[in-house]
Order: sequence, then C-alpha cells, then structure tokens
Amino acid sequence: MKKLLSLVLALVMMLGCASVFAEEAELTELYKSDFTAENFGGWFGNNCSIALGDEGALVISGRTAGWQTANIVCPLKANTEYKFSVAVYQDALDSANFKISAAQNDANWISTEPSAAVPKGEWTTIEGTLTTGDFTKFVLYVETDDDPEFNKIDFQIKDFTIYGPADGLAAAE
Repeated sequence: MKKLLSLVLALVMMLGCASVFAEEAELTELYKSDFTAENFGGWFGNNCSIALGDEGALVISGRTAGWQTANIVCPLKANTEYKFSVAVYQDALDSANFKISAAQNDANWISTEPSAAVPKGEWTTIEGTLTTGDFTKFVLYVETDDDPEFNKIDFQIKDFTIYGPADGLAAAE
C-alpha cells in the first residue's frame, strides 16, 4: 500500500510540474532590446543621460534618484501578465539592488519584487513578472531601489527581453 501511495504521490507531483512547464512554454518572446538601432531602439533618458556602451549595452549615467533611468514606451496590453529579463552591470558598489518597473498611464507604478542584488563588476541577469493594470500606456525601465547609496550610480543594461502571450502586444495606434 505504501508503494502504491508513493507512486500516486510521485505522479501527482510530476503532473504539477508538467503544468508549470506547459505554462512556461506558452510564453513568447515579444521584444528584445537593440540599443544599436536608431535612437537606441526607442529608449530615452528620463532625468539621466544614456549612451551606447560595449557589446550593445546601454549606459545610464547622471542619476540622482532610483527611478531616473532609461525608459521605453511599450505597447503592452492591459490586465496581462508578462515576464521580463535584463542583464545589468554596475561597478560602483560591492552590490546594488535593481528591479524592473512600469509606469502605467504615467503613474500607477508597479515593480518586480523582490529587488535583485547586482554585484560589482559582474553582468547579472534579473528577472521578474508584472501583471499590467487596466491602463493604455506602459513605460518600462530598470531602476535601483530608492536608496541614497544606489541613487547616483551609473550602470549598464543589455538584453532587455519581454515574454508574454503570443497576442501580448497591443496594436499600434
């Protein structure tokens, strides 16, 4: 009886994992940054300076607050879950906390939680999910925690990628 119960429990656990993998497989790459494109691929500095760095990275400098960083307006859909990934590099502090955020209709801010620690001198991939609200405009960005120690550091980003449902981008207006 114990063997049968163990087998049933193992099958239930495998089916649970299979559904998680099935959900993951349904995500489509909707966007990947290309900072070498004209106008940095649509990214712009929000109270900071941006420049092209090595290996197609975007350098963000001249910040005085955590939210001051490069932004991009992205045609996301309302009430939809997205997964985000970005490689971040900083060489100012032993470690600094970063997160991916969105301003919805120029307010209503949401961020991936928890923040991810990026060690000094290492490209570190941070990931997270966000579910958009019932809004029509979404501005995405990578920011530091709002901490006086983090607010002024320069950093770089590359490979900013958005995953979501295959129909996860809104039609251009």
